[in-house]
Amino acid sequence: MKKFKLMAGVAGLLAVMLGAASCATLQQDIYTSTEENEYIYSSIEVYEDRFINIDVRYQMESSAPLVQINGLLADIAAYKSSTKVTEPALIARMRAFEGLLFKMAGKKREAEAAYTEARALQKGDRYVLLLGCRLAKNSEESLLQIEGILKYDSKNAVLQLEKGKLLYQQKKYDQAISVIDNAFVLFDNEGLRSYRTVYNPLRSYIWDLNTIYGSSADSDQKHDMAALQGNLTLDSLVSLTLDNTKLLDSYRNQKKQKLVANLERGGYFSSASDQQNAAGSSSYLTGAGELTRKMCARFIWNAYVRHSGNLRMLSRYSEKYKKSGRTKSPVADVSVEDADFDAVLGVVESEFMELPDGKNFNPDKVVTKLQFITWIKRADK
Repeated sequence: MKKFKLMAGVAGLLAVMLGAASCATLQQDIYTSTEENEYIYSSIEVYEDRFINIDVRYQMESSAPLVQINGLLADIAAYKSSTKVTEPALIARMRAFEGLLFKMAGKKREAEAAYTEARALQKGDRYVLLLGCRLAKNSEESLLQIEGILKYDSKNAVLQLEKGKLLYQQKKYDQAISVIDNAFVLFDNEGLRSYRTVYNPLRSYIWDLNTIYGSSADSDQKHDMAALQGNLTLDSLVSLTLDNTKLLDSYRNQKKQKLVANLERGGYFSSASDQQNAAGSSSYLTGAGELTRKMCARFIWNAYVRHSGNLRMLSRYSEKYKKSGRTKSPVADVSVEDADFDAVLGVVESEFMELPDGKNFNPDKVVTKLQFITWIKRADK
């Protein structure tokens, strides 16, 4: 049976402390393998991809995605029972995935059993190391363990990424972003760009948190970070504006049950061409279950202009285009005839909101609460 050699090994002190290499792919964690096991290597990558997609949800959501966790656990169990996996490192990696999934699901005893078995087989495997760190009694101890390993294995991308997640949990957002970016570079160098794709929403979320709240771990934050990822509604739009800006100060002492109706009468939900809501344009916002980017642009522009006191600004762009005779909009997916043309151009030109791809506004894309806070705070400056 033909044998072939695979990349492996970390020499010197790292080999003594970790016992084995923690390298780019599972193949690099193993010294030799048989041709008959080649298909096993590629199939195991599928489980790694599924694991990281579950892991990023676990980091960003308030509860573990149990359906996906249990589904992957069942598939791993079925795979192991139907495949002749003989390499200790392969078994260790699969047991590490199982342990990490058990930990997410709150099954600590099962997670510890998986770790004990996996560590005995391949203690230097980076997912075995990750599981050991997650089984620490608290996040501070976990971070200390990771930093200790990274002193000798600074290119361990999995643990670099985990360090970034722990810094995020400690509300050290700027540090978390820096560490996660470093992990992305390491993964890219290994040819594992899927990690950047999968974890980039988490990185973007942390970036927004840093923009809004700063990077002090001691800051007094009243918001549930997981809740901020929920989609924006009319009620949350109003409450978040009151909590984070001075744009609605003149309405601050009004009773909550009357506030939305009074804002509607004040024109905050109306289009620029219907400032008094004579045509009922406010129903575009008040009748929506989840708010879109264009709805947010309308409200933000209204709030900003009305707070400034210069109501002529509300329709400045459409009037300018009419006078010049221009009919082509500078925003590809919002026409000059759109009722919210002024609002969209206003928030983009004022840099309260952005064109995601430099051309389109994506007017119908549903907005999260965190995204809205980022925009409304810019309008308050």
